[in-house]
Amino acid sequence: MFLWPIYGLSKKYSKKFEFKTNNSKTVFKKSLHVFCIDGGSDVELLMEFYSLLSPKYNLHAYGIFFTNTPRHADVLVILSRPTQKMLPIIQEAISQMPSPYGVMLIENSNIGLYFEKLNLKNVVAHLKDVSEPTEILKKLIEIAQGGLIC
Repeated sequence: MFLWPIYGLSKKYSKKFEFKTNNSKTVFKKSLHVFCIDGGSDVELLMEFYSLLSPKYNLHAYGIFFTNTPRHADVLVILSRPTQKMLPIIQEAISQMPSPYGVMLIENSNIGLYFEKLNLKNVVAHLKDVSEPTEILKKLIEIAQGGLIC
């Protein structure tokens, strides 16, 4: 008698997301590996990004994996506008990435340096005012499908 509210909540929060792919024969010939750097964002954007690892979004079904080092990554994700002290760290991460690689920029605040002034190469996506993880997931799937990197 006490479990029905929990059962109702679990049904509500475990809704599955499905994204349609354009051509299933050419999608994900190889998986997409992502490395994330927090450029100086608030915790909200960081939590939204790492919520993609939850079973609700099921990244692995789309062939998207997070790596612990930029040496194994296909995409470098920079969360928020970087501060001045983060620039050498971002440049070092980019220099360690194998080619071909892509850079995805996600910003949600007006604090920090503008991405346009950084002159980053291979920018494949730039998201502004991101409010939900589904937007980030859609863009990662689009990068993997479109072959924007390879």
